[in-house]
Amino acid sequence: MYSCKDVSELVSESLEQKLSLWQRVNLWIHLCLCGLCWRFRKDLNHLHDETRQLANEMEHQVVEPDAKLSIESCERIKRMLASQQ
Repeated sequence: MYSCKDVSELVSESLEQKLSLWQRVNLWIHLCLCGLCWRFRKDLNHLHDETRQLANEMEHQVVEPDAKLSIESCERIKRMLASQQ
């Protein structure tokens, strides 16, 4: 049977790839017996779902920078970059 450390690694791995049947069965057995690991899995899945949703939302947004450089600063940066080439 898996330890809690093994389970935490498998739960994380399961978010990225499909586990083998043996891994899934042993993971399920451990999760049924260990409330802390069950909660960890639930929380990690929630975090993964929320992160994916936020990434999808941000993908479709055009983000305008809050700070703008002065024209003089832009020209100075351009000159410095040109002199380095």
